[in-house]
Amino acid sequence: MPKAPSASAKAPRKTAATKSNAIATQAQKPPVHRTPIAGRVFDARPDRLDFRDLPYTPPLRSLSPCWPLQTDLARYLKSYVAAGLVLDQGSDGACTGFGLACVVNYLLWLQHLSLGDGHVFTAVSPRMLYELARRYDEWPGDDYEGSSCRGALKGWHKHGVCSETLWPFSQKGFVRPLPGWDSDAPSRPLGVYYRIDRTSVVDLQAAILNIGAIYVSAKVHDGWDTLMRSRATAVPKNHASLSVIPAAKDPGTLGGHAFALVGYNQRGFIVQNSWGTRWGNAGFAILPYEEWVLYGTDAWACALGVPQLLPAAQQKAGAVAMRTQIASAFRLGSGRSLTSLGRSARQPANPVDDPWPFDHPFLQPLYHPLTTPRAYELTLVTGNDGEIVPTDFTHDPLNRVGLVQETVHERPLAWLATQNPKTTLRLAIYAHGGLNAEDESIQRNRVLAPYFLANGIYPLFLTWKTGPGETLANMAADWFHSLFGDRDALATGVFEDLKDAKDRMVEALGNVLGTGIWSQMRNNARDSSKPGHGIDLLAEALRDLSNTLQQQGATLELHLIGHSAGSILLGHLLDRLGPAGGSVVKVRSCELFAAACSSRFALDHYLKAHANGVLPLDQLWLDVLRDEDEKADGLPTPGFAAYGKSLLYLVSRALEDVRKQPLLGMARALDESFATNQDQWDAGSLADVQQWLANWPSKPDRLRVWPSPWVQHTRDGQQIQATHGSFDNNIEVMTFVLRRILAGKKLVGDLEWLDY
Repeated sequence: MPKAPSASAKAPRKTAATKSNAIATQAQKPPVHRTPIAGRVFDARPDRLDFRDLPYTPPLRSLSPCWPLQTDLARYLKSYVAAGLVLDQGSDGACTGFGLACVVNYLLWLQHLSLGDGHVFTAVSPRMLYELARRYDEWPGDDYEGSSCRGALKGWHKHGVCSETLWPFSQKGFVRPLPGWDSDAPSRPLGVYYRIDRTSVVDLQAAILNIGAIYVSAKVHDGWDTLMRSRATAVPKNHASLSVIPAAKDPGTLGGHAFALVGYNQRGFIVQNSWGTRWGNAGFAILPYEEWVLYGTDAWACALGVPQLLPAAQQKAGAVAMRTQIASAFRLGSGRSLTSLGRSARQPANPVDDPWPFDHPFLQPLYHPLTTPRAYELTLVTGNDGEIVPTDFTHDPLNRVGLVQETVHERPLAWLATQNPKTTLRLAIYAHGGLNAEDESIQRNRVLAPYFLANGIYPLFLTWKTGPGETLANMAADWFHSLFGDRDALATGVFEDLKDAKDRMVEALGNVLGTGIWSQMRNNARDSSKPGHGIDLLAEALRDLSNTLQQQGATLELHLIGHSAGSILLGHLLDRLGPAGGSVVKVRSCELFAAACSSRFALDHYLKAHANGVLPLDQLWLDVLRDEDEKADGLPTPGFAAYGKSLLYLVSRALEDVRKQPLLGMARALDESFATNQDQWDAGSLADVQQWLANWPSKPDRLRVWPSPWVQHTRDGQQIQATHGSFDNNIEVMTFVLRRILAGKKLVGDLEWLDY
């Protein structure tokens, strides 16, 4: 089958970065089990314990001695095999996708027969199910070949599954889906799924009888290989003609494998395998009960769902327009699925299957929040070691270069082609601060992005897979609990008079227990600039974008915005945009909200960027809280302040390499009256503060100290407390950013809602 027509589907250029990325990726792959069985890879991983799994409860009914019935077995299997539905995964370790595809195909086939459907039956895509399994797998990373059953089921539940013709599986490598896969996948949704007690043979039998097929995994051995023939074998005519998988000859040949169970009899379960029709009897065999008890690892009951038609966003007068669902190419957040609908979506343009973070009416329709998939198209997610997380499962997960190029190069160019004039691409890179993990950051991007796009600015967001700030805030509450016991004591006010003493104790414990997390965050940001990692790939894509625009007679106008720890990511990006990374990419402006980088870091990266001609220091704006508002903040929240100051105070006094480290986002680090104050700052760091103040022109308005303990975050005047995390909720601050980038040009409308 041909590949989807996308430039990013082409093989990436073989640069030093891509070679290094490939080497790093290979080095990080966990080992997979390879056995002598026909050169196959066995790497289905057992599901981790998850108490959220719903247990399968069999109905109270008698079981048939065998299933399918003797009269049905030959009829079902003969037509099933004739339709080409016995799959062969070859040497690919993709059994989680193939095993679940066996189950889905079998259930759809039974439905097809019962309805007497005269249409040609279409098999589902093992490739899609396998890629989903890797994205939703609970094991760290997604570069290895194997995955778990739960991951595959989660993916089907959240995205549906398209036909094999729209997303074929190639033994030669990854193939992107064809256009239309996303509208086809919702036509085959998962209804419900339950974990079966794998130790109960009766429960498995009951599930097979009631549903038709179940999805399982087990350790397989060399006994399975004895059923491999030199040519396709005959379809079994009855239960007695099914071959039995013999016991292991060599117990050392074990590896995880996922497959379907489609029946049972007195001897054992009927396996439908994905090793082609040369295995067993046309792909089927008996797994003895004693073998299952010894080697079975997971078992799931799943049932087909019902496709949904939903109201269209724009209704015609006197008519109710309906639409089919579109599957997302990106991971959906916790609690979301293809068939889940938002009860809160009441505004006409608010989609019930992908509801906005709020349900407010807009005066300016261009400011409507984006869909979740569209927000992902504007976002790069970084994980451990600063590597790009492959969020789009329709991309080869190993081709991070292609993903970044599509996000940073192709899509902005396509957007510019729709603008008038087309001579300047205003690109704003917004680096989140790690105060929120991926799911919540994406929701913020849905709201923020339209304010940029509607005003002629293309936004790109950098977010963290796991937010370090969010983690530290929660840890502060744990530290309080370990010191003082019941956290409910906070609500009584008993610690109010001892606030500073309590905070010093939390800082002391945080210095012991929390520095590792903060150091890891800084190291991840640093490592992201390594060849083939996130910031390095971003910088290369920006160079390519700048060169392409020059060839088209246009220019790139690049603006940077960073919140909290995002200032550290942007500092490393400035390095890669300088001469050390190749040709210099100039940055028009930069604005940092509550920057969590040290004064020393600012000198090493932001002052260096000025010296390298990347970012003029007079085009650097710093937004900070007043010191009294930093001290009125609290972690994890001001209302539940286990630590009675802001995250920046905790970082400065407990988590940095030295205690009382001056941070660029703290008002006192930018106040000359504290530049020699050893009570406020570490004595060894005072020279850094003084050098920064001597070089950065804070006047006339480059230093923006928020003057109030409150910020307005809605168009109707609602306010929230001014905190470390409130800058991107602040309508006045975000309005200033947009107008500054536009050089004073009027916005298409006032900002309306930032109460995500």
